[in-house]
This record gives sequence, C-alpha cells and structure tokens, in this order.
Amino acid sequence: MKRNSPNDSLDAAIALLETKRDLELMQFQEHLHVVRERLKPINLITETFKAVTASPDLKNGIGKAIIGVASGFLVKKILFRKSRNPLKIVAGLALQTVASSFAAKNSDKIKSTGQKLFFTLLSKFKHNKNVG
Repeated sequence: MKRNSPNDSLDAAIALLETKRDLELMQFQEHLHVVRERLKPINLITETFKAVTASPDLKNGIGKAIIGVASGFLVKKILFRKSRNPLKIVAGLALQTVASSFAAKNSDKIKSTGQKLFFTLLSKFKHNKNVG
C-alpha cells in the first residue's frame, strides 16, 4: 500500500482546482459570448420588434399613438402650413396637441371610419375600372 505524502495530496488538490478553474473559465467565456450576441444592436432591435408584435396591448397602444401624432401633424400642416408668425406657430402647436389627444382617445372610431372610406374608394375604383 502506497502512503500519500502531504505533497501528493497538495498536488492532487491543486490539479483538481486547476481543472475546476478551466471549466469555470470555459463556462464564463460561453456566457460572455451569449451576452455579446444579445447586446448587438440588430439583435436588440429584433427582440424588441418580436416583443411588440407579440403583445396585442402594446401593438394597440402604439397604433393609437401613431394615429394621434399623425392626425395632429396633418391638422397643423393643413391649417397653418409654413407660417413664420409666432402666434400662428404657438396656435398650431396647441391645435396639434389637442388634435393628437383627441385622435389618440378616439383611434378606434377613426380607424373604422378610415377603413370604410378606403373600401368605399376601392370599390368605386374597381367599378370604374370594370366599366371603362
């Protein structure tokens, strides 16, 4: 029977710790690679887009915000165009804010009215195309 000297036990413990360190280093490097991939801008955008398209509440909220901002912008541009008058600019911003707020609150009605108008125009266009 072979006796283990303190040096042999110490060498075995050191070898075990070195193996453990190498394994943990490989795991850390793999984790670091995964984190790097997730933090790339294109991957962040892709994941955010997937989250937005998967959530109906968020999608609906974004749709309402877009309708509100677009309608406010259109109202301002139609009524005030490119005015340099400071009073008209302030009035345009106020009207844009009011119109955006109103449109965001009533986006479902605006959306359904827009769809009806679109389909009406589309059917008239198809009818005129078939006649002509």
